[in-house]
Amino acid sequence: MRSVRDRRGFLRGAATACVVGLAGCFDDPDDGGPDDAVLDVEPGDPDESDDWRAFQFDAQNTGRAPGQGPTEDVEARWTFPTDGAVYSSPAVVDDVVYVGSDDGSVYAIAADDGEERWRVGTGDSVSSSPAVVDETVYVGSEDGSVYALSADDGEHQWEFETDGMVSGSPTVVDDVVYVGSTDNNLYALSVDDGEHQWEFEIEDSVRHGFETEGSIQRAPAVDDGTVYVGSGDQSLYAVDADSGEQQWEFETDDWIQSRPTVADGVVYVGSNDDHVYSIDAESGEARWTFLTEGSVTASPAVIGNVVYVGSFDNSMYALSSEVAEPDDGDDEPGDPETFYWSTSGFQQIRSSAAAVGDTLYVGNEDTYVYALSAEDGETRWRFSTDGGIPSSPAVVDGVVYVGSRDGNVYALEEA
Repeated sequence: MRSVRDRRGFLRGAATACVVGLAGCFDDPDDGGPDDAVLDVEPGDPDESDDWRAFQFDAQNTGRAPGQGPTEDVEARWTFPTDGAVYSSPAVVDDVVYVGSDDGSVYAIAADDGEERWRVGTGDSVSSSPAVVDETVYVGSEDGSVYALSADDGEHQWEFETDGMVSGSPTVVDDVVYVGSTDNNLYALSVDDGEHQWEFEIEDSVRHGFETEGSIQRAPAVDDGTVYVGSGDQSLYAVDADSGEQQWEFETDDWIQSRPTVADGVVYVGSNDDHVYSIDAESGEARWTFLTEGSVTASPAVIGNVVYVGSFDNSMYALSSEVAEPDDGDDEPGDPETFYWSTSGFQQIRSSAAAVGDTLYVGNEDTYVYALSAEDGETRWRFSTDGGIPSSPAVVDGVVYVGSRDGNVYALEEA
């Protein structure tokens, strides 16, 4: 297992190589990976596809969905224009695509032909990703409100006002909407009427010699009675889902704009301190850390015992969920047991990967949507839009749905 220092050297070398030969980086990723380990990921069954109801598919933000997406070259089934950049990640339920836009609207779009079903305007940009549960669309707006809209016609059901922007996505579990705001609060709201059940406040503080803000800008994850959420105060919090009481706090060295992912009792999250963290969900203790060469704002995706995540260092990584044996007498968190592969040559990766079958689907600031092999990171196809892609794809019935800074929502299917 390479040390952190060795990994830094490897990544610098890989990045330099990609500058010299960009095409080679996509077509010939590191053979076997930095640890010479081989992954075996089974293809999905196309008949097992399911609705994509929220950011990263489920309440745990795993990004792992049943089915199989396109693995050969794709074309646009349709392109739907909005009047602003699309940072929001689509939800796809009952053959309807729900997504927000910087034009201040939430849209419902027919999945088969891209025709508009309805749109609802808010008072500001909608970068929040909708969550669709029991025929209701829950979504935040930078006007400071959380909205509940009828999935059928967009009819306003209720609205909850915060004192900041709601740019993160709601997570809905057991008739409760969990959502954060830049007013430093995590809220629990009733799905029925938006009634406030509790709030968890993150106070501004001084970290590493400078003042930090407790702003919550991204979606929480919810698993087994606990809400996990990252903050601008550089910490990840575990909060009791019923009472709003803090269970533990895990500190990093910079803002957390990554959405936490929970799988098999472990929380995975990135930080602007260039690290990916593996944290025990019960104790809040670090299991392993992994150093990249840039901020990690994307949410990790998990397939079995493999964690996939992108970084601002222009790379995608595949890491073991297990922890390596620590050195004798070393009390520091370890490394992942296996560093399977990295694929470089992208631009900054803000988009969180969708893991469907044996393929990862991810957007990039270079204007492309990529399909990557989950086994070795090889590019299977890429599709160009006219803007960077911070939106995270949703994959349903073999079609990839994603938004772009060019103001469009795309439905991509095999050509």
